[in-house]
Amino acid sequence: MPYIPNFSPVLRLWDVLLLSLRYTLLLAVLALFFGCLIGLFVALLRISKIPVLSVLAGFYINFFRGIPQMVYLVWLYFGIAMATGIDFEPVVAAAMCLSTQYGGYLAEIFRSGIEAIGKGQREAAVAMGLTTAQNYRYIILPQAIRIVLPPIGNMWVGAIKDSSLVSYLGVMELMRTAMLQANITWRPFEFYTTTALIYVFLVWLSSRGVSALESRLKYDSV
Repeated sequence: MPYIPNFSPVLRLWDVLLLSLRYTLLLAVLALFFGCLIGLFVALLRISKIPVLSVLAGFYINFFRGIPQMVYLVWLYFGIAMATGIDFEPVVAAAMCLSTQYGGYLAEIFRSGIEAIGKGQREAAVAMGLTTAQNYRYIILPQAIRIVLPPIGNMWVGAIKDSSLVSYLGVMELMRTAMLQANITWRPFEFYTTTALIYVFLVWLSSRGVSALESRLKYDSV
């Protein structure tokens, strides 16, 4: 007998799914915000003329880009608790995992953006009497931000999707909620299909927003 889809349980629990989006979006925002802060800091260390700082920054980048996200998440939440007795809240552990990992990727993105600025502009800023901090604040970073905006937008899209991994910690984000409701109603196809479509819509909406921001920055720079 062929399977007959029935989306009535999804419609009945639609408000529950939408409510779970708050954790999905919260984790994505935290991951990108702190990931950008960490990434910019690590990128500045990576291009530093002090060898020790550059090596340490390179180690950070390679380590957090190399470890599988699920392995890191489980180690951070369960392993640290077993070894030290420190228990993180699931949301805190998830935010730490995503932020530090995204920091490794964003560090390389920021580094490439900073190094794309012509050496002549840096020398001109020095000739005008600007300090290194002023050079970065007024000359280098404003231009680098425009360069790195598209890959940062891609990281935001990735953060939305990667937030689903924290369902294994019991965080009631979109994926976890869909799993529970699918088990309760015995309608996994309907709930997982709806969840997939919600993620697709969020990614599409985010892509449109990033494209609009890119266009605005290009217009302002003209």
